[in-house]
Amino acid sequence: MDQIGTYVKILRESLERKRRYLEEILALTNKQAELAAEEKFREDAFAELVDQKEILIGNINEGDKGFSSVYDRVKQEIQADPMRYREELQAIQNLIRQCVDLGMQIEAVEERNRAAMEQVFAMKFQGVRQVKQSKTVANKYYKSMANGMVNDSLLYDQKK
Repeated sequence: MDQIGTYVKILRESLERKRRYLEEILALTNKQAELAAEEKFREDAFAELVDQKEILIGNINEGDKGFSSVYDRVKQEIQADPMRYREELQAIQNLIRQCVDLGMQIEAVEERNRAAMEQVFAMKFQGVRQVKQSKTVANKYYKSMANGMVNDSLLYDQKK
């Protein structure tokens, strides 16, 4: 196989790797959706999934840089004789479509997850607000009881 053919094969392999990473990200994103839907939100498990996704996204970014670098080397030769690499180029185009589709699926699940997480945080905030209100009410009660006791004892003492 000639050098350009080798580069085209590298491009295809790079896209296959990107597709696998995107599939893994989609699976992790779906797991995040499951966690967000659970009654008791587990922050540690959610954070672990975010960390795993971060690593995969970094791998994709590195792969994209390599893909661009290789493509820039062979672009002119491929455009000059596309029929020579037709099968590989069709496979590359198909992989690009699959990657775009996966990206759109991930984006849709991420959007649903964002809405679910906003709800989770709102519930947590509501819980915090309730605790604060309960503490405030309790403090006011204790203060009024303490003040009431003082006033009652004063009234009691004054009646004597």
